[in-house]
Amino acid sequence: MRLRRAGNDKELFASDAIGLLHDATPGSLREVDRIATWLLREAARLAEKRVERDIIGRAVGTTSGLEK
Repeated sequence: MRLRRAGNDKELFASDAIGLLHDATPGSLREVDRIATWLLREAARLAEKRVERDIIGRAVGTTSGLEK
């Protein structure tokens, strides 16, 4: 919602990536937000236009990248 208000109408997460994000979190909105933010930064670092399944797979496999 915030991104739409800021003028972004693009899909930032692939649909299968959203499922993986859901599976990687224990139902905590705080965890979803924290991991999603990290994933968006990682996608930007890799010059990707959206978060794909492989980015989440790498992130969930390495807890050091997801720590605060």
